[in-house]
Amino acid sequence: MTHEQVLEAWRRGGASRDRVLVKLSQEDVLGWATRLLPGPAESRRLAATLLSRSPHPEDALTFLQRLATDGDRHTRDAAAHAAGGLLIQHFDEVYPILGAWRTDSNPLVRRAVVLIAGVAADPLRLDRVGPLLRLLDPLLTDRAVEVRSALEGVFSHALFAAYPDDTFECLTCWSASHDEQVLWHVATALAGAPSPMARRALIVLRRVALDERRYVRGAVARALVRLAVTCPDAVAGELRRWLEDPERGSIAREALGRIGEEVAGSKPVAARSRSAG
Repeated sequence: MTHEQVLEAWRRGGASRDRVLVKLSQEDVLGWATRLLPGPAESRRLAATLLSRSPHPEDALTFLQRLATDGDRHTRDAAAHAAGGLLIQHFDEVYPILGAWRTDSNPLVRRAVVLIAGVAADPLRLDRVGPLLRLLDPLLTDRAVEVRSALEGVFSHALFAAYPDDTFECLTCWSASHDEQVLWHVATALAGAPSPMARRALIVLRRVALDERRYVRGAVARALVRLAVTCPDAVAGELRRWLEDPERGSIAREALGRIGEEVAGSKPVAARSRSAG
């Protein structure tokens, strides 16, 4: 296939896209990636996706590290997803390379590490939960907005979904940190805790709420607002106690200002509407 034929098949999407990936993966994956990289965004996205099929993960990661900083958001995400696939397939070989990415000067490379860990999260591979959480550990102090937002999403949508107990335990340990960015992440991640863990999350937030820094206390208030959606009664009871506490009262008032009277009265709007009818 020529370069133009490959791109045309990729543009058609669906089964055509699958066929071209199979075809190119049977040839020289790295050679094709080299040819595709100088092209437009769709060409670079194809290169990223194709690299996940490379039998040479170390060389493929060299390309993917570059693509993780691409000007096109979809290409960056494709690169992270591809590297996540390589981590799943070649865990022992890829893992230390990603460890080095955590200190890259470009925050988009560090962001990619977070997304890759999310891709590799698998409830059937409990042996990997420890390494994946350790991979993320140093990034909790990272103040780059790209890294912060990636961590928030990965904790909520990947790690809690795959490893709820281990993730909660790790967040509990991190809650003893004195670093305000780490505490911000703890509060923000606990906001996305599964509903059966909401009451336990509130216990950890009690400790984090004692931090005097506004950055941390704001994250705790936002976490309470989000938890109120899944566990309104528990949050309402917790806020009543906090209102009587001089150290936590201001956080409770901020959270209540966002939640409104529904949670303050421990009844969600829907429940009150049904009882009124």
